[in-house]
Amino acid sequence: MNKIFEGLDTVVPMSRPNGDRSVMNGDSVHPVGRNAAQTITADGKTRTMVIPSLALEMTPEARQELTRLTHTLFLGSGGSRVVVFSGVEAGAGCSWTLVRVAELLANADAGTVCVVDANLGAPKLHTYLGASNRFGLSDALASSRPICDYVQQFSGGLHLLGSGSMAARAESMLGSSAFRLRMDELRASFDFVLFDTPPLAASYDALVVASRSDGLAMVVEANTTNRDTAFKAAKDATLANVRMLGVVLNKRTYPIPDTLYRKL
Repeated sequence: MNKIFEGLDTVVPMSRPNGDRSVMNGDSVHPVGRNAAQTITADGKTRTMVIPSLALEMTPEARQELTRLTHTLFLGSGGSRVVVFSGVEAGAGCSWTLVRVAELLANADAGTVCVVDANLGAPKLHTYLGASNRFGLSDALASSRPICDYVQQFSGGLHLLGSGSMAARAESMLGSSAFRLRMDELRASFDFVLFDTPPLAASYDALVVASRSDGLAMVVEANTTNRDTAFKAAKDATLANVRMLGVVLNKRTYPIPDTLYRKL
């Protein structure tokens, strides 16, 4: 592990996805291919059921690490049901990691999975999933309709609640009672809920959402995320009474072959 994160290692240990920038690049969006299967109209909202690509965009090594992460967060003893993913800084690959974990979790047949884009200022989940963002969380916060009216369904138990069409007006509502009620509704409607949020260094919204979840998975970018910034984010989470589930080290590279690296 990069030296600058050794201190965090003792505070919030966790299995970490590894990979080079060509595999785990949160700055470039490469949507997974989807095929439309059915269009459903409910309460004036058009939802499309789509079929996920069978080939997830990851190397075997990245898949192994992400599978381990999925088990640690959700499927192991004492696993969580509602988890917030947040990068320390923008570009850490948080959204990419969340989508891949969600797909692996859905493929594990452990229950229904819903990913929620609470990064209202810079939503990405719909792009990674090749889905529409015409309606979603922001629309639900301004409405009394059931939350499922705003959720897009995929095959295999995977669902998406995008940021929606009213994101600019809804950013201030993440701390509201309306948002708390929607979180409760999501918890009741799905077995697992994964929230994508703004970077911890740029906004307090991630901690607001995480304080109402089962915990926070903090994503840092190897060799790039500043150590002091990462420590401050972890400290702020503790002060906000957020349960830290672990630190995900993303975009890790190996200057020497992995087989030799593991012997060091």
